[in-house]
Amino acid sequence: MMKHSKSGMQSIRTSTLMLAISMAMAGCGGGGGGSSSSGSASGAEDSNNGGTSPQPVTCSETQYLQEGICKNKTAQRFEPLQLQRFLKGQAYQLNLKTDQDLALSFSSESPSICDFEQGELKALDLGKCTLKLTQAGTSQLLPVNSTMVVDVIENDAEEHKDLNACQAGRPSEAERQLFINTLNEIRALHNLPKVRYDQAYEDQMMQASMLLAVNEKTSHYPDRTWRCFSDIGYQGASTSNLNFVQAYQPLASYGADTHLINWLIEKNSSSIGHRRHILSPFLSKTAYGEVSNTEAKSVPTILGAAMKVVYPYASQTLSTTMPKGVIAYPYHVYPKKFFAKTEPLSLSILVNPQNAYANNTVDFSQVKLTVTRRDNQHIQTISNIQYDNISYGLVANNLQFHFSAMEYNVIYDVNVQHVMVDGKAEDYAYWFKVDDQSGEQRLSGEQRSAGESSHEI
Repeated sequence: MMKHSKSGMQSIRTSTLMLAISMAMAGCGGGGGGSSSSGSASGAEDSNNGGTSPQPVTCSETQYLQEGICKNKTAQRFEPLQLQRFLKGQAYQLNLKTDQDLALSFSSESPSICDFEQGELKALDLGKCTLKLTQAGTSQLLPVNSTMVVDVIENDAEEHKDLNACQAGRPSEAERQLFINTLNEIRALHNLPKVRYDQAYEDQMMQASMLLAVNEKTSHYPDRTWRCFSDIGYQGASTSNLNFVQAYQPLASYGADTHLINWLIEKNSSSIGHRRHILSPFLSKTAYGEVSNTEAKSVPTILGAAMKVVYPYASQTLSTTMPKGVIAYPYHVYPKKFFAKTEPLSLSILVNPQNAYANNTVDFSQVKLTVTRRDNQHIQTISNIQYDNISYGLVANNLQFHFSAMEYNVIYDVNVQHVMVDGKAEDYAYWFKVDDQSGEQRLSGEQRSAGESSHEI
């Protein structure tokens, strides 16, 4: 039998006591010094295994975490598009934003009836056009998933105008031809490429024209309070030259050619944006609309007209066959019917035919502009010289001036010196003569507006 001393027995008792305390501390999970073995019963009861780190907070898909708290994401809302119908064969630009200023995406769920691509819808066949509207949302905004259904009807269903029913009608074939022939006649004077008539956008132009005629006012951005408002009319108004005529006498001779002349001469307009669209080398197609209201409240007749000039171009490198150089108004021998002495003369410089948007490198800030009468070499007095780099007509440069002392049938030479192009000084020159001797002259720009008030925007 082994014998133990008192001191040995005391050491054993102390060790046993310390072990017991240690086990007790491990069992209660308090403090940070102890840890239980993976196989102990007490470890199975404690999921945190004695640790003190907080567990991560997990929020639902409709919530987001902010300062350790799950908060509900905000629902996005939007005003439904006001569309009554699409016309078969027509194209429509559609865009819509939520109340959070985020754009909705469109897609067609009836591809045989309608197709949506690159910002525009094409009405392909008769039936129900079902569009899906989506927005992905953000970390704090709920996504949008919605649908809308619009009928596609026959184009000839709106052959006849009925303003009481907000039915704009369609232009006659004679009006279409007058419009496109006059437009290309003007462009030929500037050696600009011909444009083609694009009937697919005609409904936009007609509905825009109707908004002007029935509301007896004009704006590129009509709102939902306007009578006969539709998103088609809004898109038409915001992508076109507009002309609003208040006529105090019959309009027997007022047609598409007159509207084009008004846009070209830019009567009482400071920006000459309409002229720049008409004379754009990058314009390849267009459409036209005109609606008259003979039951107007303010004057006997209100006339609204629209010309399509802005398209949802897929490429920013829109090109032209026009060579580099000056696009000026007037240019060379110019008919008096397309000119008014009271309105500004203008020019743009095409420096990049391959990329419409690259022509904003032209700088007129140091330019020296002189107009010389060729027969006596007298330098002429010009005034109100202005320039800008706004992309009207997709040529992002413009220089304009007034020359009210100009005489008809006289040749004038124009020199434009020290034009800065990509940091290099360039000089340009051209001549013009406004001709009033043609045997087949229509009314001039000054004469055509007699008896009515015309507003181009």
